[in-house]
Amino acid sequence: MADIGDQNLPIGAKPPRIPRSAYFALAVLVLTNLFNMLDRSIVAILAQSIKADLKLGDAELGFLLGTAFAVFYSVVGIAMGRISDFVSRKKMLAMGLALWSVMTALGGAATGFMSLSAARIGVGVGEAAANPCSHSLLADTFPPRNRSLALGTYLTGTFLGTAIAMAVGGIFVQKWPDFCSVVPITGACDIAGWRAALVTVGVPGLLLALLVLAIKEPARSIKPYPGGMFRMILREVGSAFPPFTLSSIHRVGGREGLTKNLRLIAIIAAIAGSLILLTGDKAQWIACALGAYSIFTWGQVQSYSDKPLYSVTYGDKTFALGVVATALVAAIISAVSVWTPTLAMRTFDLPVAQLGLGLGIIFVIGSIIGVLLGGWLTDKWKVMNLSAPLHITSIALICTIPTMALIVWASSIEVFLVAYFLKSVFTSMWGGGIAAMIQDLVLPRMRGAAAACYSLVAIVVGSGIGPYTAGKVSEMTGSLGTGIISILVLAPPALILLWIAAKRLKMETPERRLKLAMDAGEQAA
Repeated sequence: MADIGDQNLPIGAKPPRIPRSAYFALAVLVLTNLFNMLDRSIVAILAQSIKADLKLGDAELGFLLGTAFAVFYSVVGIAMGRISDFVSRKKMLAMGLALWSVMTALGGAATGFMSLSAARIGVGVGEAAANPCSHSLLADTFPPRNRSLALGTYLTGTFLGTAIAMAVGGIFVQKWPDFCSVVPITGACDIAGWRAALVTVGVPGLLLALLVLAIKEPARSIKPYPGGMFRMILREVGSAFPPFTLSSIHRVGGREGLTKNLRLIAIIAAIAGSLILLTGDKAQWIACALGAYSIFTWGQVQSYSDKPLYSVTYGDKTFALGVVATALVAAIISAVSVWTPTLAMRTFDLPVAQLGLGLGIIFVIGSIIGVLLGGWLTDKWKVMNLSAPLHITSIALICTIPTMALIVWASSIEVFLVAYFLKSVFTSMWGGGIAAMIQDLVLPRMRGAAAACYSLVAIVVGSGIGPYTAGKVSEMTGSLGTGIISILVLAPPALILLWIAAKRLKMETPERRLKLAMDAGEQAA
């Protein structure tokens, strides 16, 4: 909303034409997002093979499917978001793409829980550059009237990548012994199918990184960072990673800020320690503690060092309520999404390659329908009601709940697949509108940071809590279906927070957002 853009055109004036370079950038970023999700989500269809080969439990598997990737993705992402507001976004994205591709391939060499966790953490670190850079580039490339649809189109890469991951992963698990002999590598047939899959999907990303560099980056006004680029990178990374955070807090907040941060550490450590004693899952709760600490510490650092940014993000009730509400929605969706392939394999006696291909096709068709329909509806509805992104999210969540029940209790594969299609439509409807809403609520110079701080909360809560909780309840009850359904305990608070946030968002205007930042010290452009 702070980006007024073509909202101030004279009545009857024709909006400026969007250049071809914008559509090229969108196409490349969709492809980048495809590989982002391909490398991230392929472990879902490989999970059963990984579990058997490495002798893991469902809670450990839940950590690998969600927390190991998510926490480090989001913690690094918050630094990446701020850095992307000062550097070339396409170069930063290309480097991140190269890193996550290499780490995906290295996952194929894992020998146990710890080494595979390290590889997945590396994937998370590399992918941390993806959304801040991509969202910022697209928000500067497309005007507000097209932004939800553009970001929704970008999200189609998410669904294409996930679908391809399921199809390719299933084929490798089942068919690798049949076609490994054609691979011109000595000993290829001695490699497990899941290992070959990780290597195969990781390597092409290195070539795509070169194509990212061909994007035409929109011109923008960037204020020089005091002290130079190297100092800026050190400071932003230090604002996200303990123990460097203590130095960052002391530098900007003095003794008062340091005392508050140490108190925060004590509270988070006590909660995490209690959960470790209760569950015995050290890696899970140490990682979640790191994520929670990073969420609060980043906000604390910005409250001292960039008050205008803080005032329109974590310090603003509209932004904060919207972020927390959608993070709870993300936790529900993440749990059902990552565990559905495993549930299908445990419930129905079907070849994994056939199942993976079927789920992939259904997922991509349903999700693309959902994300494009959701982006289009949000843009149309937003003209009459600025709360449209949050209303679409509420509708999507309410419609998702019965599809989850059908997935869990389906007695035939036909019912399961119909429910899975409907789930794919509904769970994809809200992403584009929310991504655009986050960009609308901040000033142009804050785009990368806003996308990153939203991702920080959404992914720590969504991917860090959702898959693990479903896996833990599955271990405790002996039923994966019960584990998936258990995450619906988050639905009532999510809907309540969405309703409260929507009431506030309805009253927002571009002028109010700009005034909020200027009252906190933002200088007029």
